[in-house]
This record gives sequence, C-alpha cells and structure tokens, in this order.
Amino acid sequence: MSNFLQRTLTTIIGGALMVVLILLGREFLLGVLLFASVVGYYELSGAFGVRGQEQKINAMTCVGYISVFAWYALLEIRSLGFINSETFSLIEVCGIILMLMAHMSVYVFKYPEYDATRTISSFFSVIYCPVMLSFVYMIRSLDKGVLLVWMVFICSWICDISAYLVGMKFGRHRMAPVLSPKKSIEGAVGGVCGSVLVGCLYGAFLIAPKTEAPVYITVIVIAVMCVCGALLSMVGDLAASAIKRNHEIKDYGKLLPGHGGIMDRFDSVIFVAPIVYILSRFI
Repeated sequence: MSNFLQRTLTTIIGGALMVVLILLGREFLLGVLLFASVVGYYELSGAFGVRGQEQKINAMTCVGYISVFAWYALLEIRSLGFINSETFSLIEVCGIILMLMAHMSVYVFKYPEYDATRTISSFFSVIYCPVMLSFVYMIRSLDKGVLLVWMVFICSWICDISAYLVGMKFGRHRMAPVLSPKKSIEGAVGGVCGSVLVGCLYGAFLIAPKTEAPVYITVIVIAVMCVCGALLSMVGDLAASAIKRNHEIKDYGKLLPGHGGIMDRFDSVIFVAPIVYILSRFI
C-alpha cells in the first residue's frame, strides 16, 4: 500500500473515531486522550533523550507517566463536580508545580544519572503533549462543548488541508525556508482563509441557533477564533518539525500508518486546543 493511501485511510478512520468519541461523551474522549497523551510523552521523551532509544522506561520517565495519569485524574474529578471551578484552578496550578518538583527530586536523588537538560525535557514533554492535548477534553466539558470542540479540528485540520491545496497551486514565497521548505506564505494565507470560511459556516448554521446571541455576533467570534487557531496550528506544526530537526529524527513514532506518531499527527491540535478553550471561556 502506498504512503498516500495509508495516510488517507488513517485519516478517514481517525476522523470517524473522533466523531464517535466526541458524540459519545466525555468519559470515552478522556480515555482516548489519556492514551494519546501517554504515547505522546513516550515519543517526546525518546526524541529528547530522556530515555534511551531501546529503553522503555527509567526513573525520570516513570515520574513523567505518573504526572500524565495524575493530570487526567484531576480533570475527571473536576468533571464530576466535587470541586468548584475557582478552587480547582488553584489545584491545577499546584499540580503542575508538584510535577516539576517530582522531576527535580529524581534529578537530585539520582544525580549524576540525569542532567538538567534531560530533567527539563521530561517536564516539558508532560506539558507539551498531555497537558495541552487535554484541553480538547476541557472544551468538551464546557456548556455547549459538544459544539465548540469541533472548532479545534476546523482550526487545525481544515487549515492544514487548505494550506496544502493553496500552497501546491499558488505557493511561491517560502514561509520558513530552513525549517520547512515546502510551506509557503500563500499556503498559510489559504489555510487561514479556509479555516475561517468553514468555521463561519459552522458557526452560522450549527452554533448560532443554539445561542441567544445574534448570528452575526457568533460569526464574528468564530472568525476571530479561526484566525487565532489557524495561525497557532501552523506554529504547532513548525514547532514539532523544529524538534525533529534538532534531534535528527524523521518521525516521532510509527503508531499511525502514513503519518508517524501521535506527535506527528496532533502537533497542530496540541497548539490549537488551549486557545479555543480560552476564547470559548472568555469571548
């Protein structure tokens, strides 16, 4: 099977699975995101050299995995309503600080087995993939979250598709010639416009009827969300590519045929989810 067919089949199956998970409810989505986060941490810890390429786990990555599971356990406790939102915000901040303290404890008590770079890389890997990806679940938990969560994929995947099509046809000026020679400024503009177009149609016909705000207000808010999300999706894509180039690897993993690993496929989603959550809460 060619790489193109593998990528297409994986995208169709993955997209269908995501639709089902989001519609089924938060618990199903939480489980899949937890799995993706664990795999994402595994891929990043390998890329950064926190563990050896042939090594599955060590003391530092053990703390990383515990941090991932603890973070998702906190999210589930929050969704059950045992703790009010203001108190939980403080718990989230304290949880992240405790993650850092746990990593630093391994650094100190296992010294000199781990240096500062590997310690910071492990903590960064927990924040970069698991914590940022968990915002998809947090959006789904909001009022009307079942509608808003699709904005993450409109801002990332629609932008990616639009940028590819426009870039192939009209791309002339390189956006990041050293990091990603195939990406063009024209493609980036096309990606943002495609995301805004699809997002505004989605907002006008599916989100607006479920709200009390005028349709034009909803469309404006969605357009702002799409512009911000689409731009950040491209940053996320390039950031993941930069890490691969720095560490001279082609793909983060082999879990998804034709795509690579979790970090290869969800690099833009990881960046988009937090901004969609923030804008959903405050705008």
